[in-house]
This record gives sequence, C-alpha cells and structure tokens, in this order.
Amino acid sequence: YWVELDRTAFAPDGGGQLSDIGEIDGIAVTDVTSDNGNIYHICDEPLEVGSRVICKIDKDRRLRHIQNHSGEHIVSGIIYKEYGFNNVGFHLGSEDVTMDVDGEITKEMLRRIERLANEAVACDLEIKAVYPDPCELENMFYRSKLDLKENVRIVVIDGLDACACCAPHPMRAGEIGIIKIVNFCAFKGGTRIEMVAGALALADYSYLHTAAK
Repeated sequence: YWVELDRTAFAPDGGGQLSDIGEIDGIAVTDVTSDNGNIYHICDEPLEVGSRVICKIDKDRRLRHIQNHSGEHIVSGIIYKEYGFNNVGFHLGSEDVTMDVDGEITKEMLRRIERLANEAVACDLEIKAVYPDPCELENMFYRSKLDLKENVRIVVIDGLDACACCAPHPMRAGEIGIIKIVNFCAFKGGTRIEMVAGALALADYSYLHTAAK
C-alpha cells in the first residue's frame, strides 16, 4: 500500500541513500519513495483516508544513515579541497558506504584523508542546511553532480565543505563519530573508496576484534 501524508518526517530514498523505515499508527513502513515531488510510504496495510496518524521512525537506522552519509560529505570535501578530485558516485548500504572519485588516490593519501576527517569530527564542526536564493546560488561554490537552478538545499560543514543534498544530517560533526576508510581500489580511471562511520564503524571494529582472538 502506497500511503501519502500531508506532511512527513520520513526521508525518502534517493541520491544513493536508503529511505527511513518505521511505523504509521503501528503499521510497518518498509520503504519510502518520492515521485514528482510527492512522498509515498510503502506500508504493509492500508490506512483510512483523512485520518490523523502517529509516525515513528526507526531511529537506529536513521542514525546510521546520518553518520555514514555525513561522514561521506566530510571525506569527499577533504578529497576535493586537498586534491581537487570530485565525488562522481555514492551508495549507502546497510554495512558500508562506497564513493567513487575521478582521480587516483594512494594508500598514503587515504591515511591523510582519514586523519583529517577524524580531526573534523573531533573539532565538532557546525553542520547546517541553507536554501540560497537564485542570486546567492549563482555566486556560491558548492559540490553537486547535477546542474541545479531552484529549490536547492546546500549542506554546509563549517570551513570544510558545501554540497547540494536533501538527506538528513546532524547539527554538529561530533555526532558522526569515528570515520574509518576500510578499502579502496582503482575504478573507471579513478578510485572507489569504502568507508564506515559511527555505529557501523564500531560494529566493524568489534567484528574484527572478535575474529582476531
């Protein structure tokens, strides 16, 4: 059942990121998607048209998405700032994040990128979303894979990055937790990077610690 609400706190999928899941009046929401500006909640059961409902988001899943997507913003921003390479692909999965950049990155460069990323977290940089008007947008530098003209939301990480993005983010970088780059390889003339952040990074470390015993 595809359910549309007059307003929602559920974030739909898009841009390489999975949607929120949760409940509407106790009915499971297994996916959320958008089409032509309308947001649809995929539910296990129908809901009465015109009724008032209570929505509950799976907060642990939302936190994992926030930490990993925002961690990717920091890593991508550092890569662009330090080496001039663009993020040309992004996917947030249930166990890690993959990003593709259009330049060759070495192991030594990744060590430096990871250190700078975690310094940004330790500094607890401010993260905010801004909606510049067309004139401001024209004179503003920001990363984007699309040529955007209106209703543009820019996520700004203080002194580090500005990127067009519609996903949820924390208010401070300290909420992201540790950022760990776990793998990389050459990909289509550039580099594919795998990383984890926050709760996923802790789970990865716990698994490796147990496996090493």
